[in-house]
Amino acid sequence: MEISAGLTAYNGIQNNFNRLAENTQQIANPNSDNQDVSQNLIDNKMTQTDIEALVKVLKTEDTLIGQLLDIKA
Repeated sequence: MEISAGLTAYNGIQNNFNRLAENTQQIANPNSDNQDVSQNLIDNKMTQTDIEALVKVLKTEDTLIGQLLDIKA
C-alpha cells in the first residue's frame, strides 16, 4: 500500500495539534511547576515549527499535482 506525502503530512499536523492541546492543558494546570511549564512552552514552539514544515509539504504536493494536471491537459 502506497502512502502519499500529503496523507503523512496531514496525519503529522493532526498529531502536532494534539501535542499542542496536551501542552496547553499542562501549562494551564495551576499545579504545574515552572520547569514543566517551560518545557511545555519549548515543546509548543517545536510543534509550531513541525506544523509549518508539514504545511509546506502539503503545498508542495498540491503544486506538483497541479503541474501534472497541466501537463496532461
